[in-house]
Amino acid sequence: MTIALIDDSSEDISLLYEYICRYCSEHKIHTSIKTFTSDTAFLSAAKDERYDLVFLDIFLQDTTGIQIAKTVKKLNPKCQIIFSTYSKEHAVKAFRLHALDYLLKPYTYAQLEDALNCYENTAAKFSHYIELKEGRLMTRILITDIMYVDYHNHYIQVHTPLRVVRSYMSFGDFSPMLSRYGQFLWCYRNCMVNMDYVDSWENNDFILKNGERLPIFKSQKKEIIQAYANYIFDYVNGGMML
Repeated sequence: MTIALIDDSSEDISLLYEYICRYCSEHKIHTSIKTFTSDTAFLSAAKDERYDLVFLDIFLQDTTGIQIAKTVKKLNPKCQIIFSTYSKEHAVKAFRLHALDYLLKPYTYAQLEDALNCYENTAAKFSHYIELKEGRLMTRILITDIMYVDYHNHYIQVHTPLRVVRSYMSFGDFSPMLSRYGQFLWCYRNCMVNMDYVDSWENNDFILKNGERLPIFKSQKKEIIQAYANYIFDYVNGGMML
């Protein structure tokens, strides 16, 4: 895996680097680690290189870790974020961005190990995919790449950050493919949304992180919003290890 460490304290970044190297050695994980003491340097590198995991300090020279995290998620929605900071006050903002963890400095190796174990468990779901017939060919789609699925003119439409995959089949035949994945919510007739891509909700719409809006069943709005709130609550409490 590829990891980026962003912290303007050379002492803190050296300790984190040491901890991660120890973890990778003990768990027999091959990794590439890049360190950045400048947020500008990291953002420049992130345009050309994709990272699996990014460690971010909250307080940086020219901006905040929260702002950097938003940019990272736009560039690579699958990238996981772990914040490390001396301040507790930004924890809520961090987990609204679906941060994997929020480490309070000074943290121990055991705390860092817990965070990386959590990452390993989360990363395992990246190997899950569905397979659909697209034209005459079979196409594999990673579960984590699916933003939402809808139905039009007898075709399933799987929307990903890069393109839309269309497959001729009924929604009833397709929906069981996603039913075992808890991040998918049936929000409207023949429409399922991946809640990991939802930024917020407003009136009768979910607003995705790319700005798209998906309608919510008016008659079931209360239940749907509650299901989304429960998912976010479980996500935050599953990842928060302060």
